[in-house]
Amino acid sequence: MLVDHILVRPQGLNQVVVSWTCDDENAISWIFINGRFAFGPFMAETKERSIELTVPLDGTYKIDVHDFLGSDEPPASIEQHPLVQPVIAWNKVEAATFYRIYHTIFDTGTIESKLIDIPATPMDRIEIDCPHQLEGKGGRWHSFRVESVDQFSNESLSEVIPHFAVDLPPPPEFTISRDTETGLLSFRIL
Repeated sequence: MLVDHILVRPQGLNQVVVSWTCDDENAISWIFINGRFAFGPFMAETKERSIELTVPLDGTYKIDVHDFLGSDEPPASIEQHPLVQPVIAWNKVEAATFYRIYHTIFDTGTIESKLIDIPATPMDRIEIDCPHQLEGKGGRWHSFRVESVDQFSNESLSEVIPHFAVDLPPPPEFTISRDTETGLLSFRIL
């Protein structure tokens, strides 16, 4: 269940405290920022809940809090995204100095190409947005491969991760017209 009322208080440069009242103290909470999973499962065993979150510095953001009873599965965000710019995620490799991401489009027969190099970070899990929008008209299969590269330029072995990209259908067109004789407005969704 989506929580209707949350309180967001600044805590630092890019930190906020998010507080809300849960309907049931046994509920499990999940938090999303701009439609992306941010934290969960959160089990406080009390109705009054709060959590500190890191938020983006580069503009506005939207926070969703979902409370569920008896489910360890994360809910989907209420924000719908086209499937053309996925999140690429992998676990940290201790010996890596950077990570190299490769990309292939399955159904066009393209040769695998280097997409981007990402410097190694101390985080246990690395997540990045795909740096460009994928071709998704009518649906298309893509694959990504992340290699860790050590100080001697040795690349690790990894598995290929497929991703199906598809554009959202175009939004309906909304038109308004006025009858010049009666002055009545007509609304149409095409």
